[in-house]
Amino acid sequence: MKRVALFSDGWKRLITYAWVEGIMEFMAGSDEDIVLYQYNCHGNWSPDEKHNQGEYNIYTLPDLSRFDGVIMECTNLSDKERLDRLVGTIRASGKPAVSIGLDIDGFYYAGIDNKKQICEIMEHLYYRHGCRKFIFAGGPAENFENSLRVQAYFECLDRFGLSREDNPVWYDDYEFSSGSRYFERYIKSFGDRPVSFPDVFVCANDNIAAGLCYQAQLSGYGIPGDFRVTGFDNLDKALYYDPQITTVWHMREHIGNSTMKILADIWAGKEVPRNHFMPSKCVFTESCGCANSGRIDYRKYAKDQIIHGVERLKNDELLTKLEGDIVKCESYDEVFRYISKYFMHLACDGFAIVVDKKLYEAADESGFAVDGYHDEDMVVAYAEEGNRLMDIREPERLMEFYDGCGAGSTYMFTPIHFRERTVGYSILKNGRFLYDNPYFYDIHSTITKTLENLYKKLQIENVNRKLREIYNRDQLTGLYNRIAYTDMVEPEYRRHCDAGRSCALCFVDADGFKQINDAYGHERGDMILKEIARVLLQQCPEGGYVYRYGGDEFIAFFPIMDEAQAAGFKSTVLAELKKTGISVSIGTALTDPSSDMVFDDYLRIADKDMYKVKAFRKSLKGD
Repeated sequence: MKRVALFSDGWKRLITYAWVEGIMEFMAGSDEDIVLYQYNCHGNWSPDEKHNQGEYNIYTLPDLSRFDGVIMECTNLSDKERLDRLVGTIRASGKPAVSIGLDIDGFYYAGIDNKKQICEIMEHLYYRHGCRKFIFAGGPAENFENSLRVQAYFECLDRFGLSREDNPVWYDDYEFSSGSRYFERYIKSFGDRPVSFPDVFVCANDNIAAGLCYQAQLSGYGIPGDFRVTGFDNLDKALYYDPQITTVWHMREHIGNSTMKILADIWAGKEVPRNHFMPSKCVFTESCGCANSGRIDYRKYAKDQIIHGVERLKNDELLTKLEGDIVKCESYDEVFRYISKYFMHLACDGFAIVVDKKLYEAADESGFAVDGYHDEDMVVAYAEEGNRLMDIREPERLMEFYDGCGAGSTYMFTPIHFRERTVGYSILKNGRFLYDNPYFYDIHSTITKTLENLYKKLQIENVNRKLREIYNRDQLTGLYNRIAYTDMVEPEYRRHCDAGRSCALCFVDADGFKQINDAYGHERGDMILKEIARVLLQQCPEGGYVYRYGGDEFIAFFPIMDEAQAAGFKSTVLAELKKTGISVSIGTALTDPSSDMVFDDYLRIADKDMYKVKAFRKSLKGD
């Protein structure tokens, strides 16, 4: 069995499942038993840095000493400190590592030749279309692939003898909206002057290219009539746009497949080159002034879009139902059952959720880890595999189960966190639905938000419970007070009656308490009350309660098997208190579950019996 760890960072709220698709394709055709563990987060897009920290904590979860190879797809990880930390962890493991799209010293590289394709586009524009004025509409400045494309752009300008200053590079995002912003800013820069366009906008990807074309068309300009546009990545946005956008074709699945071939060759002891470039080629078409590529079936695309829309609507309805179901849940276990049921409606083979035990305790948030996981506190809250509920509580045992039966499968680990506080993680087995439905972050965000709301609700309940405890406790003795007695004893009495159980009600009163207080002071009186409380509590049978009814009066209430048990309690209390020189009078009433009497009736009987005992004692003393 070979274990492979894949670290990935989604693009904002989207997950790229194509890498996994390619990896699983390789595993399906391999003679080696391989299981893939993917640690995925979305830590690059939120303006809340603490939220992003909670996302990236998932990278600390795996023990890489247990793995046979590592794949890293973190081109979206823009935080250099976090990237360096992850790279350092992988290097320290000593395991063979392959990086997708990011050139890292000591790692093998799998990707496309970004520079070669940009150079081919630039040469085509320069020699075929006579372009002499360029603008590179780039992605994020810190993105590695974007930087390679910019380098190639500059090298071509230098080779053509064109000024870098006159042919600038712009930096923004990889989004459709970035292209729109680029065009709007460019038009505004001319103020009241006539707009002078470059010959071509060379865009870092198809999203930017489509956004730029769209904004230009809204403003009344035509492509390629007023200027040319090129993209990169061969997305649907390029292929099916009007005009069809010149782009670079490549397959992410090929890259994922290649990473596994690299690792397999290393395991086999073969000599493996460091760089592995996947097939890619330029597709020159309408947006640069060439003819339509003729590579697409518009009717099939329209059909696929209709089906995709129907499937998306169905998925949205499922998610809406999930949100409606889990918002009514009163416990975590109920939430987990609904979540698993939701995933089982999608194309996947299993689901599990592991959480910190402090989540159940609704403890203070500061108890959760902020860097990594408290392994000793983690527990498998729910695990389902192939529609079979698994009785596994220890995360280590769950991993052993996956190792034992997971060959050819991928398990995706996703963090659950309250901002920077690490709460747990979910595990999705073979989430094939992610290929066409990459909005997993939205689903997982709903889950996390529900857990956080329930956690805060339980926290409030805990606080209220503690306040009630304080409110219901006598400060001197620590016993339940008369307020608690009123709220608690009647329901308890009814419960025992319904179960057909008899109970003893003992009314206890300290003898001569006023005289003791007057003679020795309240300090001595308080000591006596506390001692009475201690003995009553100590001797009260299991399932019973002791209350300070008021002043020097106490009540003990407990279920009994027979009258002897009540008599035994009374004699033991009297004997224990006598050892400390304390005298009390105890009146007793035994309840009859078949009687129509209410609890207050028994209280009056016990009270009268106590006064009879007290009167009898006085008569013995000759008072």
